[in-house]
Amino acid sequence: MAHLIQRKEELVGLLERRKQVRHELSARAVFSWEGPKQERLEREGVTRDISESSAFIVTTSCPPALASVRVELFLPPLRGTVATVRLRAEMLVIRIEQAPPGDQQSGFAVEGPGFNISPGLNHDGESGSSLPTRLKDSEG
Repeated sequence: MAHLIQRKEELVGLLERRKQVRHELSARAVFSWEGPKQERLEREGVTRDISESSAFIVTTSCPPALASVRVELFLPPLRGTVATVRLRAEMLVIRIEQAPPGDQQSGFAVEGPGFNISPGLNHDGESGSSLPTRLKDSEG
């Protein structure tokens, strides 16, 4: 019984260390990092959850721990099929969860100063937004 109480206290302690509320969200994620030969490696995944300055991304190929990663999240639309909002950030891989052999999906957690919001663009550069052009042109 004492073991169960200790585990519960550890779990409560872990939850209390989180600085922000996490929200379950399944959004397309494109991420890239610099490989060992200074080449830019790019992969895709899907978010499991996000907060103001962090995310957990489920993928078949994780960047290494402590890698600096460029992350783009394409938020699902309220209607239609094309993402209308994109979140971008430079983040740090703080944790990797490797799937056991036989499972296909692993994942990793990233954390950073926060996401920048911009009109949604498909990864090939086509706009998925109905926002005025002047807002698209002001995108950084």
